[in-house]
Amino acid sequence: MRKFLLGLLIISGLGIQRPSIAQPVSRVHELFPFGGLYAPDRFQNSLCIGVSYEHHFDHRLSLGATIGFAKAGQDFFQKALGAAPEQGSSTVIFYNGRVTHAFPVGKVIPYGVFGLGVTRQHSESNLTFSLGIGTKFPIGEKTYLRYEINDHIFSSGQGNTSWTNNNLEFAVGISFYLQ
Repeated sequence: MRKFLLGLLIISGLGIQRPSIAQPVSRVHELFPFGGLYAPDRFQNSLCIGVSYEHHFDHRLSLGATIGFAKAGQDFFQKALGAAPEQGSSTVIFYNGRVTHAFPVGKVIPYGVFGLGVTRQHSESNLTFSLGIGTKFPIGEKTYLRYEINDHIFSSGQGNTSWTNNNLEFAVGISFYLQ
């Protein structure tokens, strides 16, 4: 818990230490509907869809939330082994709160993401830490072409049979600022 709080404090400090540039009021709330690829650890890849919301405090620091849906298929295992290694629904739901810190380079905006939330996979909900990177490219006054790569890290199973999952999410979409 101390490491988590220290990390959050460092991320927040990075956004506060540089002088902020005031944003117009219309550039505070950003919505990012996305589609992409979800690669669950030890399962088949699938398409994913979701949406992220961010509240921008300045041009570098924002807080937000994400919800996404994907599948963790086991068809290959069922055909090869005759049984699925995990019981339960193959639907994956991931949601988290997130801190985003941007590093603007001209009009292009690369950024880093840290999230804390829950991943529901194979009828088991797990506390999830998410780390990611992304970039926004302007395509209009209030719209951006955007991609993100996130690693959703969580532990599954119990006791001696538990393991760490690294589910990768590759997302692309058009983000826009709300009025």
